[in-house]
Amino acid sequence: MSTIGHIPIRQTTKVVVDSMPEDWVLGISDTGWMQSSVFFEYVANDFDKWLENNKIKRPVILFIDGHKSHMILEFSKICEEKKIVLYALPPNTTHMLQPADVSVFRSLKQEWRNTVKKWQSRLEDVNSTVNKTNFCILLNETLKNTKMEKDIISGFRKCGLYPRDPNKVDYTKCIQNQRENINMNKEQYPKEENAKSSITSEDIITTKKVITEIQNVLESYGANVNIIFTELEFF
Repeated sequence: MSTIGHIPIRQTTKVVVDSMPEDWVLGISDTGWMQSSVFFEYVANDFDKWLENNKIKRPVILFIDGHKSHMILEFSKICEEKKIVLYALPPNTTHMLQPADVSVFRSLKQEWRNTVKKWQSRLEDVNSTVNKTNFCILLNETLKNTKMEKDIISGFRKCGLYPRDPNKVDYTKCIQNQRENINMNKEQYPKEENAKSSITSEDIITTKKVITEIQNVLESYGANVNIIFTELEFF
């Protein structure tokens, strides 16, 4: 399936396009983050074309999260026309129900670090840094070295999405279960209360402000900010 590249530039440069594999697509937004227009164009044109070229039987299910860029009427209409069934995963469950979070990102990030390290160790690139002109080349090399297909299949299985099996979901990641685990740890390790008592209310307020300020960045790395805020309430 085509890879989407999101690079924080307002205009595509030839050197970036030339560095991309032919079956990749490039989405551009003013902020570098996903926006409704970018997602619409990808699904309506590139994803639909990929389904046609690979003779995928329709209807197909497209799992999405609840990001506002996905929640537009025009997008829903075009998906209905093209027999693409949208299914939004419940909020605050990406760490449990999103295959990329559960099974793909960790190994992908590790392989990315390995690729960059190997690339920078070459004599001709020893002082080079990753930038817009070489990012696609390095990412493509990373994807070739990972067991991406295996990880994706494993992710869907672990999330209980395919084959459909609610019992495969790791419910220990639920907030309620986390609270129970915290209470158990308090009973087993009472000394940790001393460390907790040293944290002041001002510390918590400052922490919340910092998290709010960098929320978009945290979420882009798969962090569930709502869980962090919930855990802070225990202090």
